[in-house]
Amino acid sequence: MPTASLTDRSVARARPPARGRLDLWDAEMPGFGLRISPAGRRSWQIMYRFEGRKRRLTLGTFPSLPLEIARDAARATLKEVAKGNDPAAARAAARGSELSFEGFAQAYVERYAKRRKRSWRADAGMIERHLLPAWQRRPAAGIGRRDVIEVVEGIAARGHPYAANRCLSLLRTMFAWGVEADLVRATPVVRIAAPGHEVRRRRVLGDDEIAALWGAWNAMAWPFGPLFKIVLLTAQRRSQVAGMRLTDIGFANQFWTVPHGSGVPGHAHAIPLSSHVLEIITSLPRSGSGYVFPARGRPGRHVSGFSKAARRATRLSGVTDWRCEDLRRTTAAGMLGLGTPAPVIRQLLDSVALPTVAGVEAGPTLGGVDDLRNAFQAWGEHVRALGGNP
Repeated sequence: MPTASLTDRSVARARPPARGRLDLWDAEMPGFGLRISPAGRRSWQIMYRFEGRKRRLTLGTFPSLPLEIARDAARATLKEVAKGNDPAAARAAARGSELSFEGFAQAYVERYAKRRKRSWRADAGMIERHLLPAWQRRPAAGIGRRDVIEVVEGIAARGHPYAANRCLSLLRTMFAWGVEADLVRATPVVRIAAPGHEVRRRRVLGDDEIAALWGAWNAMAWPFGPLFKIVLLTAQRRSQVAGMRLTDIGFANQFWTVPHGSGVPGHAHAIPLSSHVLEIITSLPRSGSGYVFPARGRPGRHVSGFSKAARRATRLSGVTDWRCEDLRRTTAAGMLGLGTPAPVIRQLLDSVALPTVAGVEAGPTLGGVDDLRNAFQAWGEHVRALGGNP
């Protein structure tokens, strides 16, 4: 069984056989390799012995499943074998008993979303809110085009057209991955138009609105008052601030390492924390949770319920039609107004272009740590002055 040092590049460049199937075995991991069909389909596989018999398990296809993730899946398979389990038989049993949509969704989150999407928590939340109530115990393979249309149009009919579009996009990704991972035979998301017409938001809060909201957040106190403040002061996403862990904060060097997903090397965004943000964090109550903003009664999860909190802030402040995404845009526009160079702002925003903010269009990023920290500090001082400091 010839072996070679497999790389994503060598796998992509490998020529399909004229007939039959070509197996390329990995020199790094015995039993792991790639099978190429005459049509060019590249499938990752792991060979192992169970109760004296050779078994072969298909892990997924390239390039949907990159080499390193396929190797991880192969290692996980061999660990199951070492425990006395037969992964190939387990998969066959799952097919025979018709994999439920709940099981399919869990597999998608663990095997795909956490490894490849920085927004995997948003995917998991959408699945829990919109999809499991409709399909939890139904066979994943039995979900049809009409089912998808009913769910997404139902979300739009309840007054959430953007959420309906996001849900349709999620389902398209989920079932495409399911076909690649050999969990479903076909995708039902075919020729379905997005139900909601989207218009890019351009909302930027004025100084008087910032002051009013800051006062409302003072009145709201923990957890959402401080949380909304940190979103505005750091220009990070709501979900990232909500998921902030104490272990991610370097109090000595005054940095916050913002993770962008699980198991994705190189995807972490370190931002300097202004004295204003550190003051907020150190003033918060502590619990046994590792989260800065733990869910009430559920220390293993971070806080949720942002929409209800935002509505309360609206009532207290009188500022209408604002969202957390507007706070990021407001920070970009405000920093620009304070004289921060646009490339530095882009770097602070984790290379988010925010094309609806004039002067902060897509382009190169630059700036040293001092430039970044000074920009956050100046913005914090401006916001605190508007809000009366607390």
